[in-house]
Amino acid sequence: MPQKNYSKFPTKTPDESYDHIIIGSGMGGMTLATFLAKAGKKVAIFERHYVPGGFTHAFKRKDGLQWDVGVHYMGNMDKSSGIRKIMDFLTGHQLEWESMGDIYDVIHIGEDTYEIPAGKENYRKKMKDYFPNDTQAIDQYLSLVDSANRRGGAFFMEKSFEPFLSHTIGRVIRSMYHQFSKKTTLEVLMTLTANRRLIAVLCGQCGNYGLPPAESSFAAHAMVVGHFMEGGYYPHGGSPQIGKNTLRTFAKLGGKTYISADVTSIVVKNNSVQGIQISDQFIACKSVISNIGVDNTFNHLLTKEQSIYCHFDLKKVKASSAHMCLYIGLDKTDKELNLPKYNIWNYATEIYANDLSQITPSNAPEKFAYISFPSAKDPEWATDHPVSSTIQAISVGRYEWFTEYENQPWLNREEAYQQIKTTFQEAMLKKLYKLLPQAEGHVIYTEVSTPLSTKHFSNYQHGEIYGLAHTPNRFNLPFLKPKTRIKGLRLVGQDITIVGVAGAMMSGMLCAITILKFGIWKVFRDMNKPVV
Repeated sequence: MPQKNYSKFPTKTPDESYDHIIIGSGMGGMTLATFLAKAGKKVAIFERHYVPGGFTHAFKRKDGLQWDVGVHYMGNMDKSSGIRKIMDFLTGHQLEWESMGDIYDVIHIGEDTYEIPAGKENYRKKMKDYFPNDTQAIDQYLSLVDSANRRGGAFFMEKSFEPFLSHTIGRVIRSMYHQFSKKTTLEVLMTLTANRRLIAVLCGQCGNYGLPPAESSFAAHAMVVGHFMEGGYYPHGGSPQIGKNTLRTFAKLGGKTYISADVTSIVVKNNSVQGIQISDQFIACKSVISNIGVDNTFNHLLTKEQSIYCHFDLKKVKASSAHMCLYIGLDKTDKELNLPKYNIWNYATEIYANDLSQITPSNAPEKFAYISFPSAKDPEWATDHPVSSTIQAISVGRYEWFTEYENQPWLNREEAYQQIKTTFQEAMLKKLYKLLPQAEGHVIYTEVSTPLSTKHFSNYQHGEIYGLAHTPNRFNLPFLKPKTRIKGLRLVGQDITIVGVAGAMMSGMLCAITILKFGIWKVFRDMNKPVV
C-alpha cells in the first residue's frame, strides 16, 4: 500500500511549532504550502475533512466506481503554458494530462447543438459557421476577451502589492480592469449583437463560474473562456492525483498535513495572530493562512470585533450558486457505450436567467443539465476498470429547498429529503436517456448529492461550490486579497482570485509573494529541479 502524505490529527497537540499554518487543503492552500516549504519554511496544513485535497478529491463506491467532486476538466495544460509549469512543480512532474480532443464542450439549446473546438482560430471559424450574419460581433467578442484577460493578469497581480504601490499604481490597474468587471456579461455582449442565440452559445460554459450572463461579471466570463480557449484537459488517474502528488511534493519538502483537524478559531491578540485552536488544543505559529473562504474565515473563525479589522461585510456580495449532482455507474465500458470525452451543456432555451429562476427539483434537469464523463476522459480508467464507466449529471440546486433538513444528520435525514433526491434523480435520468439513449438499461449505481452534501464536506454555509458569486460587485471588494489587516493573517483560495483550480493556484502564488517577497524568485528558479 502506498504511503500516505498526511496523517490524522492527534488527540495530543503536536509537539512542534510552525512558521505558517494553513487552514484547508484545497488547491490554494496546497499551492501556497508547497511554495513556502520549497523556500525552507516550516509549514503545516490542517484539514477538517477525512480526505485532503479540497475539491480536487474524489469518492469511491462499490466495484471501484469513482467520481470527481469538483475538477471536471482544466484548460491551459499544454506543456508550454505557465499554469502547466506550476502544476508540474507542485505535482513533482509525476502527473500527466490528457487532451479531451478537438471538441471538448458541446452546447445544446433546445433541439440545436453547437460544438466548442479547441484553439482560438478554430473557435472563431466554428462560431462564424454557426452565425454567418454576426461575424463582426464574433471578432469583437474575441478581441474583448483578450483585452479583459490582459488587464486581468495585472489586476490579480496587484493583489500582492504592498499598500504604497496598491494606493498608487494599483489604483490605476484596478480602474483599467473595472471597465470589464463592472458590467454583466449580458450588458457587454448586447453592445456587440442583439442575437440572443449567439449570446447563449458564447456563454454556454457559464456553469464553470456559476452564473447566467445577466448576473455574471464579464471579467469572470472572459477569464474562464480564455482559460479553456485552447481546449480541455483531464489528469491521468482522475482529479485525486492532483492533491495526492502535490501533498507528496509538500511532504518531501518537510511539510505536514493533518486531516480530521477542524480548526475552531484563529487566535488573535492585539490585532496579531498567535496561532489556531482545534477544540481545546492551541497550536502556535507566526502566521495563519485561511483557505476556507472569506465567509468562514471572518464570520466563523474570528470574533466580531476582530473581523472588523478586515472590513468584511457579506451583505455586499452573495454566495455563489449551489448544485445537485447525480453520480452514475454503468456496467459497460465507455467504448461499448460510445460515451464521449467532451462535456455536454444542455439548456432548455437561450434565455438562461428566465429558465433558472423557475427551477424546482423535478424540472431542474430539463431547464439545465451539465453532463460529464470522467471515465471516458481518463486514459487509465479502462485498465483498472475493464467492465464499467461513470457519468456525472449536474443541475442547479437551491439551498432553500433543503433548509428544514440542514440540522439532520448526514446519511440519516428524513424521508421527505430523500424524496426530493429521488425526484431529481428520475428527472435527470430522463434527460440523460434523451441525450444518450444507449445508457438506458446499463445503470448499476446512482447517488444524488445536494447543497447539504456540499456543506457537510466543504463547510460552505450555503452549499456553494464557487465561494463568493462572480458578480460585478465582487471585483470591487478591497478585502479580496491575500493580506488582511490582522497582522499574520492571510487568505488564499478562489475567493481571492477566481473560480477553479487555476484560480486557486494563482491565489496561492500571490500569497507566497506577499510572504516571501523577493525570495519568490528562488522558488521559480528551482521549479524544474526534482524534489528529493
